[in-house]
Amino acid sequence: SSAVAVVALNMEGTSMLLSTGLGQPSVKVHPVVLFSILDHYVRRNEGLDRVIGTLLGVVGDNGVIEVRNSFPVPHAEGNLVEVGMDFHRNMYALHKKTAPNEVIVGWYATGLDIYDNSVLIHDFYAKETPHMASPVHLIVDTALTNDTMGVRAYTGAPLAFAEKSLGALFQQIPLEIITLEADKIGLGVLARASAKSGVTETNLLSDLDTLEISVHKLLELLESVSEYVEAVVAGKISGDNQIGRFISKALTILPKSDLENMERVFHSSIQDLLMVVYLSGLTRTQLALAEKLHQALP
Repeated sequence: SSAVAVVALNMEGTSMLLSTGLGQPSVKVHPVVLFSILDHYVRRNEGLDRVIGTLLGVVGDNGVIEVRNSFPVPHAEGNLVEVGMDFHRNMYALHKKTAPNEVIVGWYATGLDIYDNSVLIHDFYAKETPHMASPVHLIVDTALTNDTMGVRAYTGAPLAFAEKSLGALFQQIPLEIITLEADKIGLGVLARASAKSGVTETNLLSDLDTLEISVHKLLELLESVSEYVEAVVAGKISGDNQIGRFISKALTILPKSDLENMERVFHSSIQDLLMVVYLSGLTRTQLALAEKLHQALP
């Protein structure tokens, strides 16, 4: 069950936190959102302990909230909480021109926990999201507690007694970070650039280089699986039923064919590919010659 935090103001103005368990919708976050939040935190104004911003995405019919984008919102916290509402609405209007299907789904903040001021900010975003029962509150731990960048998602609901606001109830909901193929390629390029000391930029790999890296990675995975199976058969480690079922399922997907047939099919495909490459080069050469002749003739 999900955790619930109740942030309520008592007579002295301090906060109380309670915990229980309830069920709520789930959230899927794209990696670009986390990169944007981290970039916002790194570029924050001097004196700011945390930064906030708006989350954009889509709400599915199954209750899954997909967070696809975000943008920073200026704010100040002290005795009063100030949020750049005009800036937020202008940025949202500009974003709607490029991504009309994306709507406001919540807000983010950096830090370790939910604070008293979070209630006021969440109340503002609740008014901006009439299409949702509650906006999503995403918390990103930029302090890297326990050497991990924790990411948590909450939904909130106001607490009131006798028409007087007492605070808000924040319930933690399931969160999943999803990556598309384009995200994986971009992250791979960034990882290669960061692995090289002094390198500030890098280029995308060609199709052939990408294929070579994929084949090497596949061989490493096959060697790892082979070592695991040999260790289980030799009795060095105890087998895991779930891993065994996964390996069995992967093997059943492979087509049943002998080695000679597989090699013949592979070489035939390579020859077809080389023929296509040759014909493409020949076509480009003919077009270039035709253009040169057209320019040379009066």
